[in-house]
Amino acid sequence: MDSDTSVSTAPPEGVKDKATPAPEEAQVASGSGLPKAAAAGSAAAPADVPKADVSAATITRMMGIASTSDLRLLEGRIDLLTAKVSGLVTKVDRVASMFNSVPSASDIDRLEIQIGTLKGLIKEVLEILSSEADKRALADERVAAQEQSRKLRESIKSSEE
Repeated sequence: MDSDTSVSTAPPEGVKDKATPAPEEAQVASGSGLPKAAAAGSAAAPADVPKADVSAATITRMMGIASTSDLRLLEGRIDLLTAKVSGLVTKVDRVASMFNSVPSASDIDRLEIQIGTLKGLIKEVLEILSSEADKRALADERVAAQEQSRKLRESIKSSEE
């Protein structure tokens, strides 16, 4: 009669009973070689808490170790930065070569002296030309005066006759 009225306490298939440890859990706990019951007392962890599986990638991330994808990303950024720096170096070289061709203060002083000399020469030429123009004007006036006096003489001679 017991078999008919008794309730089965066995867990359904596929579900582990938390009270009975799995054979691999009972063998070794945390590499100490002690059974889990002995290790549980030293670690002060309750035996009923299930352990979660953690991947190696998660552990390396928690430790702060870079993965290969992180290293590839970092390498790409370093390559981009290197390309930008080389572009800037090229531009700085161009600007430096442009500054080498810019006249210095001594070059500008020499140019100022040469321009001053040219201004003096131009003034002299203008003075010479103006004096020659004045001489020509005086000569033309003399010629005109001589011509006028000649005409007056001729007109006086013709009136006397």
